[in-house]
Formats: sequence, structure tokens, C-alpha cells
Amino acid sequence: MKINRYCLIINFFRIESKMSPTPDISDLLDAASLNSPLTKEPEVDSGVTSEKSGTSLDTSTNSSTSSNSERDLNLPRENFLEWDEYFMAIAFLSAQRSKDPATQVGACIVNSDKRIVGIGYNGMPRGCKDGHLPWGKSSSCELENKYMYVCHAEMNAIMNKNSASVDGCSIYVALFPCNECSKLIIQSGIKEVIYFSDKHKDKKSTIASKKLLDMAGVTYKQFVPRMQKLTIDFFQADSTVFQTQ
Repeated sequence: MKINRYCLIINFFRIESKMSPTPDISDLLDAASLNSPLTKEPEVDSGVTSEKSGTSLDTSTNSSTSSNSERDLNLPRENFLEWDEYFMAIAFLSAQRSKDPATQVGACIVNSDKRIVGIGYNGMPRGCKDGHLPWGKSSSCELENKYMYVCHAEMNAIMNKNSASVDGCSIYVALFPCNECSKLIIQSGIKEVIYFSDKHKDKKSTIASKKLLDMAGVTYKQFVPRMQKLTIDFFQADSTVFQTQ
């Protein structure tokens, strides 16, 4: 397949902005979906960019810009991803594997040693062909809606674990888990949920979810990024790779 798009952007701000005076942004973008598709022209970010890695953090809040030329290359970088940012970004990146046309969700399970032990995204069960089951959610017939068939990201992350157990682990998710996923989280022994968006907080499934987590002693907290977006720029990392495409 010919590659003609070089830049992947995770835009936290546009996924859910509580500061925007415009209508609820979550109505325009499903939480847990990456805002931008792969774009051909890299965006100009005001954050520090790693020239060799091709990654950049946009931490702009009217702050001054640092460049590679201004940074002492004999000292370690200061504008690196913190652990929570790293794991949440992996959850968001994993979401791009989902074929759900409306909502792409990812989850990342991490143990106490900061090691990833499970990753998942929402999709149809193993062995069930994507094209043979419905992806819509507006049919009057329940059997013609995706909800009867799709496995959520949390379920898949737990089932895909690469360790004997996820007991005592933390799970990073872009959207607060539903009640069914919270049951799995509790039963698997996961002790902490780090979520990005709680846009469904008034739904009964979310209310029940929090009730279950509270009773089981599973803590949860919202992840608030210090940057508006994270850019993975393949072209900047090595533009020569694309000269043969």
C-alpha cells in the first residue's frame, strides 16, 4: 500500500473541551476517538519537538516556544511524556485499530512497575466477521444494533493480557467505563481506573458503574493532559523513508 500521509495527531483538546463556549464538543466528536486522521502536511506545533524522534508536544497556553537550537543537547530533555500521558496516548493510539464508524475506544492496562500488560480496543468478537454484523446504533430492532455484539476496549484489554494476572493494575481509558466493563474490571482485580472523558456521567450505565467501583474499592480519577495535542510525525523523523513510496 502506498503511503502518502505522514502525520498522526492525538488532539486531547478537541475531543473534549470544557473551556469552549461553543456547543458541547463531545457531540461533534465521540470521546475516545483520535481527532485527526493521518494528514499529509505536518502541523506547526508550538511545543518542543524532538528532531530525531519525530514527536512533539503542544503545551501551548500562550507560553514561549523552545526549539532544538536553543536546547543544550548535552542535557536530558525536559519536555518528555509523563507516565500518565504516555499510557493514555497508547490507549488513544490503540483506538485507531477499531473499525467502529462512530466511536473508537482504546484501553491500556499497566502494572505497578509501569509495564504495559494489556491493550485493547472496541470491536467484534474473535472469529466474527466485521462485515457480517451491524455497526449502526439507531435501528428500532435491537438485533440490528452494534450494542448486542461489540466487545468494549476494557474487555479486550483484560482478555489480551500478557501476564498471568492484572490484579492490582491500573487501566487507562479515554471514556469512563460502562457498568458491564466495570464488572470485568472489578472481577479481574484491577484497582485503579484513569479516564479522560466522563461525557456520559448522567447515563444510568455510568452511574451504576461508579456505584460498583466505589463499593469494590476501585479508585478512579480523571486524566487532564498538560498539552492540547501530541503529534507523531513520521516524515520529520526520517523523510527519506517516503522517497521510495
